[in-house]
Amino acid sequence: MQQFTTNTYWMCPECENANNQKVPVPELNFMAEKMSDMVVDDWVEIECDHCETAYSGHVFVNTGDVHFEIEEPRKFEFSGDMPMYEPDEEDYDPPDDPYSVSKEALGYLNGMVGSQSPINDPQFTNRLIFSGAVSSLEAYLGDTLINAVLGRSEVREQLLKSNKLLGELKFSAADLANDPESVAKRVIVVLRAVLYHNLNAVSALYKDAFGLDLIPSKSQRDILFPAMMLRHHCVHRNGQDKEGNKLGDFTDDYVRRVIEAIGEVIDHLEGKLTENFPF
Repeated sequence: MQQFTTNTYWMCPECENANNQKVPVPELNFMAEKMSDMVVDDWVEIECDHCETAYSGHVFVNTGDVHFEIEEPRKFEFSGDMPMYEPDEEDYDPPDDPYSVSKEALGYLNGMVGSQSPINDPQFTNRLIFSGAVSSLEAYLGDTLINAVLGRSEVREQLLKSNKLLGELKFSAADLANDPESVAKRVIVVLRAVLYHNLNAVSALYKDAFGLDLIPSKSQRDILFPAMMLRHHCVHRNGQDKEGNKLGDFTDDYVRRVIEAIGEVIDHLEGKLTENFPF
């Protein structure tokens, strides 16, 4: 699991060693509606690399920086850089062509609909296929938006100008002087934490970034919005509702209609983006 970390530079009060460390910190509250509400705090422990003295105190995590107030065994304060998810060994940049990746996956999944399932759970395989199709949509939406923010300054600027949450990000002249890419990096931190099956939130992001309707037709909305609710039951409850009843929604016809609707949305977005924002 990826850790949320900050790079810190602090002087040990005991031995005066200058520590340059990457310190795990609590994740921001990415579910908050306002940037100011994303701030979190917690108890933290650090250790000097030289004398191995252990210190403890409070850490306050903001979108742009991290502040440490150490209390024991000596009181002192210092700050850390903008918190970010630490890449793990399997972390990678978004693919250059999320469209082809997602369409290929949807094609394979569609061909698997109706495959054999366990006798006592006849829709098990269809649920896996359904969940995979939703994941393909999430991957396309996230990778496409992040690629646009990284590759097109006008998209990034429009998103910062129009989106309420991202518009609250603050950048100092020092930030920009030290790292001209600090704006894009901070936006990406927020975008990577978005739940891309939350179609209301993603619709707002795509409208703000590109001026596009995420899902163009009522028939597609009528299929996909309820499907995102069913996704939760598949991922977290193996197809059961809150009362423990096994759902029977995942017929061959239903799963194929969901895959078709997802493919139509991806085709719609890719066509509009290719037309208006060629890379």
